[in-house]
Amino acid sequence: MSDEPAQINRGETDTGPPFVFGFGFKGGVATETRWEDAASHGSDYDFIWLHLNMLNAEARKWIRSRPDIPFAAASALLADETRPRMTAFEKGLVVNLRGVNLNEGAEPEDMVSIRIWLSEKVLVTTRRRRLKAAQDLRVDINGGLRIDNTGMLLARIAAKLTDRAEPYVMEVEDQVDELEAEILEGGGSGLRAKLADARQAAVHFRRFIAPQRDALNRLAADESSLFEHHSKIELREVADRVTRMTEDIDAARERAMVLQDQLTDQRAEEMNRNMMVLSVVAAVFLPLGFLTGLFGINVGGMPWVESAAGFWIVSLISVFIAAGLLVIFRLIKWL
Repeated sequence: MSDEPAQINRGETDTGPPFVFGFGFKGGVATETRWEDAASHGSDYDFIWLHLNMLNAEARKWIRSRPDIPFAAASALLADETRPRMTAFEKGLVVNLRGVNLNEGAEPEDMVSIRIWLSEKVLVTTRRRRLKAAQDLRVDINGGLRIDNTGMLLARIAAKLTDRAEPYVMEVEDQVDELEAEILEGGGSGLRAKLADARQAAVHFRRFIAPQRDALNRLAADESSLFEHHSKIELREVADRVTRMTEDIDAARERAMVLQDQLTDQRAEEMNRNMMVLSVVAAVFLPLGFLTGLFGINVGGMPWVESAAGFWIVSLISVFIAAGLLVIFRLIKWL
């Protein structure tokens, strides 16, 4: 089985062919279809799944020409910018979901959208960038996975998106754990930048995963005939997993903020300690500087000018003064 067309993998600037892949389902058994079969509406099947490249003009024209897809739903399937949501129509649903971006050279938190039109006879998905969760489900279906209706198919898509996202959430949590250990061990170089990166990743990820949780909860509560009992149970389970992911990413973000504050406090404490040492050194040498300056004046009557032990006497006096100041600083708890 071939993967998505090579020209699609180059990114959003390359439209590629209109058809990524598709399946016709009859009696729960899937048959992979060609674009020609898909364009003829797949009337020989109980229902069909079409995964399309929305950047291709032919795919956009085909979606807008479908009589069973309302204009508002078609516009949602072809929208440039989307957030996770679920919108009910008379004969179907529009669902926008997001998955982590696992394409080469991309940041995972830069999430990839999949736009879905769901009705009793057809499930259409569109994407701008390659989505590996869709490919995972394609592999499973070709491996014999039975899909009885479009509601079950949508539940499996949501589950695959969540399967791909969970390891990324664990990775963010592990990154925060490692940073916490480094800070407790005394830190290291670049910790502030690493913490900022972890917080930014968590914020970007939460921006889309929280609305996805709400959209999945609405799907799980939908009372239409598109979802049978088993599909609703699976959607509830996926919604619960996404809720846990949202809570975990919130916890990781808050921990990163606490660690950032802790790191700032450590830096301030180190600076205060260093300033205290410098202040004590300056306080010790201030009277010594006065003493040496006083004995350095060139006037008559200076003691021990003619004495061979004069230098050592002055040095001994300076040592006693320094020791006395250190004792005083200890007593007043400056040291």
